[in-house]
Amino acid sequence: MTQRPIGLLKYSFDKFINRQEEIEKVMKKANALMQGSPADNKRTIIFAGERGTGKTWLLDHLQKIIRSSFPAATVFKFDLSGYADRDPTWAVLDILKRLNAMTEKQDAELGTSPADMSRNLMHKIQPLLRKKGLFLLVDHVYESDWKLLAALEEYLLGPLAVEPRVLIVMAGRGRPYPWKRPELRLKAEFVDLKPFPDVATTTEQLKCQQEQALARAAEIHNLSGGNPLANFLLAAQDNTAAALDQVVDGMLDTVPKEHRQRVRKQLEALSVLRAFDEERIPTMLATYYNEDQRLKWSYAQSRGVREELVKWAFAHWDADRGGYVLDELTRKLLERYLQIAQPDRWKRLQQTASKLYGEWAHDYPRTRERWQQEVRYHDQQLQAN
Repeated sequence: MTQRPIGLLKYSFDKFINRQEEIEKVMKKANALMQGSPADNKRTIIFAGERGTGKTWLLDHLQKIIRSSFPAATVFKFDLSGYADRDPTWAVLDILKRLNAMTEKQDAELGTSPADMSRNLMHKIQPLLRKKGLFLLVDHVYESDWKLLAALEEYLLGPLAVEPRVLIVMAGRGRPYPWKRPELRLKAEFVDLKPFPDVATTTEQLKCQQEQALARAAEIHNLSGGNPLANFLLAAQDNTAAALDQVVDGMLDTVPKEHRQRVRKQLEALSVLRAFDEERIPTMLATYYNEDQRLKWSYAQSRGVREELVKWAFAHWDADRGGYVLDELTRKLLERYLQIAQPDRWKRLQQTASKLYGEWAHDYPRTRERWQQEVRYHDQQLQAN
């Protein structure tokens, strides 16, 4: 499909809207910290949310507000996505060097190993912390390699988390990392960053970012579920199918280019399902590609697909649904795209799902009602189309 490429919008103070509750939460702690009387011992806040909810913009906005409110404080923001292909040791050394460069007295040499550099840097900034605060803003945390996070905790986050005049704010999506330090796990505040709640908020966003699409605000909000990134991309295209295609590509831009098309096709094939597992994957992919050979896939091949979707934070286990589920917004956007742009393929996938669940309802009497519910769901989808 030919479409006009839409670049992602860079953060701008004037184009930022909403998130007042989240900002107030951070600034309340920031004010207490700068006054030397923290209101509580929870000085780590972790924002989590699906792709496009504005986590990066929120950190950028907080950086600007904190610097404006507390000129004497040190505000250090870094993005872990920039270290995705780097050795964890090198990455931590680079981050420590960058923090050192922001201090009042830059030492030429803090050491060559992460342990030496961390110890010397922590000793060096103690006088600074007694006089003014340090704010650490870390983006793309959960998306990062766990070896990097382990090193970062040991040499930077862990030592700083115990300091009374340090506030750590992190953001990420996907599987949470099991921090070892109580200050980063038990004493941290975990905040879900939700999509915009109503058409009015989406309208406010469009006024700032895509004013030409204001008349379509209700339609856009209905398609996007209030996701700010989806709102922006949908507003940039008049053609709904082209817009959804662009939105889905935008949702996948954290996946390396060499894997992106494969991952997208896997997601499209599974998007009609409310839950999936290794048994359902070959059936849906065989229908999507119209290749019966995939029906003969081994468990290991199916598991590889599932692991890849979990790795890129597009899927997670849901015990209530008895399987893995795709992020709901991503699933809805993918299915809606198929329904509009590839209706025949969407219909075949729905029919395949209904047939599969019908067979399971017959073969597994103890769980018959559960599979019959899925049959009814897919039959209703087909009838409503």
